[in-house]
Amino acid sequence: MADPSRTKKHISSQRRLIEAIALIIGSTIVIGGLSSIALLLYTQGSRQPTTRTILIPEGSYALIEQGENPLEIPSTWSFLADDTLVLDNRDDVAYTLGNWYVPPNTVRRFELQPAYGGFFVCTLHPSGAITLDIQPRDYDFRLIAFPTFGFGLSVGIILFVGLNVSRALDGGGDPYRRDDLMGSPVDPSAKEQEDSTSMGI
Repeated sequence: MADPSRTKKHISSQRRLIEAIALIIGSTIVIGGLSSIALLLYTQGSRQPTTRTILIPEGSYALIEQGENPLEIPSTWSFLADDTLVLDNRDDVAYTLGNWYVPPNTVRRFELQPAYGGFFVCTLHPSGAITLDIQPRDYDFRLIAFPTFGFGLSVGIILFVGLNVSRALDGGGDPYRRDDLMGSPVDPSAKEQEDSTSMGI
């Protein structure tokens, strides 16, 4: 005959596992939905790829050294993925933008992707540095895959642990075991024996 307490324990652990899985799946779906909405808003209004050409005339370097901005380059330069940046250097000085290098009297083309964005040293700007803000052009699920599954798993586990801690504090026992909810069954003969002992019979 199966031990009832062992069966109850098995049911309890099974329910805990089901609840944990449900919380993880639920939190992953919610975070995935919110991330998708954010990405759709972020990529809304994307245009066709464009080419932006910056002509660097002779003498530009001297003006930049004096603190001027003859090329009218903003401190944060915004692009979309697949745009092309063309640097036409007609000066007698080489220019750099991060790892990109443009020797004198040279034209260089750079196809831009979000991975190339960031804060870079730049001799085209009088501050000596600029930020390239390169946004994705279209919805790309790969951009939200890691945060969705990573945060979904973490949030699900945190919710499960918090829920069980809350139940333990409220009830002081295992919320899945019937005898914890209803009280442990008492054997009437054991109760009678206890009463007779206390009365000295």
